[in-house]
Amino acid sequence: MAEILGPRELNRDIGTRLHRFRGNLDAELNHYHPRGKQIVEAYVRGVNAYVDEAMRTPASLPLEFKMLGITPGKWTPEVVISRHQALTSNVPNEATHVRAIGALGSSEKLRELLWLQAGQAGEPSLELDPLIDPKTFPADVLKLYNAFRDPIDFRPEDVVPAYRSQPRLAPAVDASTHGALGAEATAKAAGTVGPNRVVDTDIGSNNWIVSGSRTQSTMPIMANDPHRVIEAPSLRYWVHLVAPGWNVIGGGEPVLPGVSIGHNEYGAWGLTIFGTDSEDLMVYETNPAVPNEYRYQGRWEAMRVVADTVPVKGQPDARVELKFTRHGPVLHEDRANRRAYALRAAWMETGGAPYLASLRMNQARTWDEFRDACAYNRMPSENMIWADKTGTIGWQAAGIAPLRSWSGLLPVPGDGRFEWDGYLPITALPHETNPERGFVATANHYLYPNDYPYPQARHYTWADPYRAHRIEEVLNSGRRFSVGEMTRLQNDDLSIAARVIVPLLRDIPIDNPAAAKARDLVLQWDFVLDKNSSAAAVYELFSRRLFAAVRAVVIPAAARVEVPGNLISTKRIIDWLWAPDGRFGADPTKARDTLVATAFESGCLMSAWCSFSSPH
Repeated sequence: MAEILGPRELNRDIGTRLHRFRGNLDAELNHYHPRGKQIVEAYVRGVNAYVDEAMRTPASLPLEFKMLGITPGKWTPEVVISRHQALTSNVPNEATHVRAIGALGSSEKLRELLWLQAGQAGEPSLELDPLIDPKTFPADVLKLYNAFRDPIDFRPEDVVPAYRSQPRLAPAVDASTHGALGAEATAKAAGTVGPNRVVDTDIGSNNWIVSGSRTQSTMPIMANDPHRVIEAPSLRYWVHLVAPGWNVIGGGEPVLPGVSIGHNEYGAWGLTIFGTDSEDLMVYETNPAVPNEYRYQGRWEAMRVVADTVPVKGQPDARVELKFTRHGPVLHEDRANRRAYALRAAWMETGGAPYLASLRMNQARTWDEFRDACAYNRMPSENMIWADKTGTIGWQAAGIAPLRSWSGLLPVPGDGRFEWDGYLPITALPHETNPERGFVATANHYLYPNDYPYPQARHYTWADPYRAHRIEEVLNSGRRFSVGEMTRLQNDDLSIAARVIVPLLRDIPIDNPAAAKARDLVLQWDFVLDKNSSAAAVYELFSRRLFAAVRAVVIPAAARVEVPGNLISTKRIIDWLWAPDGRFGADPTKARDTLVATAFESGCLMSAWCSFSSPH
């Protein structure tokens, strides 16, 4: 990208080279299918044949090339097995947790903010090793990691003049929108920019399968919605793949052969993200005399150094050194404090190319064959669901899960004390076949059974449960469902979180007459976030201010720059609101009610409904 957009993209290219797969390419390609190398090489030849055809008639090039004034290069199999689109976790959270501990003053204060789900396994440890000091932990430790993974930020000047439009104006910022956090800190507090990024647990994908015992047709129904951004070029596209031994239709990705979500003549399958922790940030003491050496098991060990060059638009090629420890690429070096930071990532192992194991799934004829194919899906970690013409439904969590003796929630020393004990066999992850209740539903929520026998593979941060609970609520109704009803459920807008929060308004005093009328409206609301609902609009503005106000109460003012607001889940906030404690004030219930009333009046005054209803 530096060759196209100039020096500002140099870190992206360095990061991409650091995270490049450097193992045996033949073994990698044949992991995904017994004829994987043949398939991928044929796919690449097909792409390159189209590149040749387009270059013979440049007018036929896709619009993006014309806008940027560039021409396509030739593909190699390395493009197909690139990890650039992997949905990974959880190194950004690890780095954020360290900074939060430093800002809050202790691990226990961080624990109070997090909603960690572990079932009967108990609370995981959040104690930092003495080698890792929050005071000297670098703010930009993940600069190269983030540069590799972030979307490209195209600017008007990147586009050739014939296609260039006027620069977009920045949206006006309403300080009241940000509640007590204040407008200045909102971007960082939201965890969307800067070093304090965390995985957003309030959004995500969902899918479900319903047995024929619960459908009007007596045949299973599968519904799948991966909730990926609508963009151009599209992440996925429809394809009908027909060849000897292949007859599959569904959604694929332009970089991959095969169908990730779809069906063949025997069954249908879908996927949503299932939580596994596939990353660790490793911290090393480095040798003061030889900075490229790090301490491992009591001795100095040399980093592997790879010299490379990066083409840069308008400048000479940049000469770079890529460094690797035994665990993975070195992301940051802090010479002053004699520390180096490297990534250990399970997705850099053989078989870590996202979604490519769908090649095996595409040819599955039975649930058992499909489940066997899932055993090759290492990235991303997915809830794979299946429904077939025999009436069988099944769910298999599928992804690479390192076995740890620690929580994985914080960076750990790379000195040999924190080594993975291999990986859990994928089919040992949670799974079900034809459950008695007649359905399986997933929405990125906690899905480990309490008696799960492999605590070393657990992951502790999951999506809020409300989307999953709403799906289960409908599917558990006892009705028989049609495809039309499943379509409606995929577009269902009832908010369980709203159903829990709105009753807090019932008995609190509200002085503003328009806000009091709005409160009556919201109390009679059906909790459906319909775009034409005045009550839904008032609730949305109220809830945003309420959540911001609660976060401002529980995050000390001095820590708000380092502790992002979305570190705290909606579930955690709702629990605090319904069981207020001393953090709200000397009289917790009264203080909670005042906070709720203030947030409601503030939100209401921002809504069109209150403006029209106000006597002023």
